[in-house]
Amino acid sequence: MVEKEAEECETRTENTENVKTGVSITSIIVMIVTVIICCSNVLLLEKIVKEAPNCTAFVTFSAYVTIVLQTIVLQPGLLTNYTIPLHNYLIITFLFYTTNLSNNMALSYAVDMPTLLIFRSGSLLANMVVSIIAFRRSYSLSKYISVVMVTAGIIVATLASADLKKNSADDATFSVWMTGITMLTYALFGSAVMGVFQEKLFAKFGKKSDEVLFFSHILGLPAFIFNYSDLAQTIVDFNNSDPVSILGVSFPFLWCCIAVNVVLQSVGIKGIFYLLSEWSSLSVTMVTTLRKFISLLLSIFLFQNPFTLVHWIGTTLVFSGSALFSGIIPLPGGKEKKQ
Repeated sequence: MVEKEAEECETRTENTENVKTGVSITSIIVMIVTVIICCSNVLLLEKIVKEAPNCTAFVTFSAYVTIVLQTIVLQPGLLTNYTIPLHNYLIITFLFYTTNLSNNMALSYAVDMPTLLIFRSGSLLANMVVSIIAFRRSYSLSKYISVVMVTAGIIVATLASADLKKNSADDATFSVWMTGITMLTYALFGSAVMGVFQEKLFAKFGKKSDEVLFFSHILGLPAFIFNYSDLAQTIVDFNNSDPVSILGVSFPFLWCCIAVNVVLQSVGIKGIFYLLSEWSSLSVTMVTTLRKFISLLLSIFLFQNPFTLVHWIGTTLVFSGSALFSGIIPLPGGKEKKQ
């Protein structure tokens, strides 16, 4: 969730944004703090899921509630003074709810954090494929090469994880893992389709990012009634977690974790949107790619997630392809013409 809105914003501005020049000390500090916060939040989420495997729906719900409450407090006028007619949000709300829930719930289906991060790094690939289909756009040679690299990397890393699951788990566990991979695949392309609908709304009504963010959350809240049993069980699990003492007062450990999680999410999103206002989308893409790679390394070493040489090959392909797509690394041979 921390980078969801930022990734979509990067995609929307990719072909239209002029490169901003000049880097202030403030923006560098914000960049460093944002990377630290986003990495910490990913690791905290992994810790929460390991302690309470069925809590992912509640994690998603808490993020929704946080965004809605923040907007009501800080931008109360959006409740009555909005530009986009509410019926236009039906598809976006459905896609936003299902993709966010799928991304988080995949962790409850035997998918580890490194695999999730590798899939999330394929967002540029999904956005490009959907844009070609929806808008019949063409791209430069380097971007087509990067798509092949990212696709190959995701397939290689996924097959490596599949081999580990087959060798270390029974058929039932492998089936659960395959369900999680299916959820990640849906979330990857569902987010890209949602980006297309947002782009069309912005073209028609203007760039109302705060409005879209608010209504896609508040209109999606009733859908969590379908997750009622999971939400109720998570509250019980959180209440029964080991207590920790804060300023002499005892609190359940997992409630403390989820509170920190929503705060870090909020600050992380604000940080990324600040960078998007100060830097080019290319520079912000480099920051988010760096964040994902650091998070991947920390997850592997801190949580002892299995990661073989084949995983590293897949990871290298994914991140190199993403960097090539974004222009962080150039295609050898100089400039190429758009196809």
